[in-house]
Amino acid sequence: MTPTLSSPQQPTVQQPTVNADGTLTAVLEMPARLLYGALWLTLALPRRTQTEQMGAEQAAGRFVLARCGAQSEAERAEQWSIYLRRALYVAAPPQLRGGGESEIWRFTLPAPAAAGDGNRSEGDPSDPGVRWLAERQAGETINLSGPFGSGFVLASLTRRLLLIADPPRLGLVYPLIDEALDRGGQVSLLLLGEAAAPAAETLRAALPLAVELHRPAGKEWAVEFDDSLRWADQVCVALAAQELPALAAAVRRTHIRFEPGFAFALVESDLACGYGACLACVVPLANGSLTRACVHGPVFDLLELAGRG
Repeated sequence: MTPTLSSPQQPTVQQPTVNADGTLTAVLEMPARLLYGALWLTLALPRRTQTEQMGAEQAAGRFVLARCGAQSEAERAEQWSIYLRRALYVAAPPQLRGGGESEIWRFTLPAPAAAGDGNRSEGDPSDPGVRWLAERQAGETINLSGPFGSGFVLASLTRRLLLIADPPRLGLVYPLIDEALDRGGQVSLLLLGEAAAPAAETLRAALPLAVELHRPAGKEWAVEFDDSLRWADQVCVALAAQELPALAAAVRRTHIRFEPGFAFALVESDLACGYGACLACVVPLANGSLTRACVHGPVFDLLELAGRG
C-alpha cells in the first residue's frame, strides 16, 4: 500500500483579535521604525476599534497602551520585568484591510535617545520598553489596551489650521491634516527643532501638496512665527512641555485677547493606567488645580495650561 503523504503544515497567520480580558492583540504589518526621534508602528487592529470606540475623526492625540515583553494572557499575569505599558499615539486615519475584518492603523511614540547619543534619528532608545517595541518585526503581535484620552477637536468654523510640532512629535498632529483638508480647509505646518532641516527634506514629498510646510530659521523666525499665529483660526501643537510657555507668550503677543478654543497642546506625561487611577499623569493647570492627562487630556486648551497672563 502506498503511504499517504500529508500536506506540509502551513504557518499560522496571526489575526488581530479582541481578547477575553478586554485587551486587543494587534499584528505588525511591517517592522517597527525609528525615525527622527520617534517610533513608528503600523498595526492591524480588529475593526471594532474604529466603529465602536475611536473614529477616524478626533483620533489625533488619542492613544493606546502597549504591553512590552509578555504577550500571552498567562505571560501578562506572571511577567512584570517591563511592567509599565507605553503609550502609542494615533498617527494616521485607519484603512480597511482586505475582507474588512481588520483595519490598519499607524501609531507613533516620541522615543528617548540612548544616553550620550546626540543622533535622535536612528539611535536605539534608552527606554527598555520602547526598545522592545522598536525590535518588533512584521507578523509579530503586541497586546494593547484602550483607546484612551481626549484628542484634538477641530472647531466647526476652523478653515485655517496651523500645526506646530518638532520632528519627534509630528505624528501626534499628523491625522489633523486630512481631517482639515477634507472639510475644505487650509493647513500650514511649522516644523521646529534641531532635526527640522533633515526631516523637512523627506517630509515634503510625503505631505499633501495643499499643505504649506515652513521651517522657521534665522533672523526671520520670530516674524514668520507671529504671522502664522495671526493667520490661523485654530492652532494644534505637539512640542516638549518646556516650549509651551513661549508659545503662550506668542499668542498673547499676536492676539488682543487670549480666548479659549484657539490653541490646543498635547501634554506629555506618564500615561501608565489609562483610567486616572494611578495619578502618574497629573498635569498642573493655570488656575492652580490639577487634572489627569489620561482622562481629561492628553490634549488641553493652551489657555487652561498657561492662563491669560
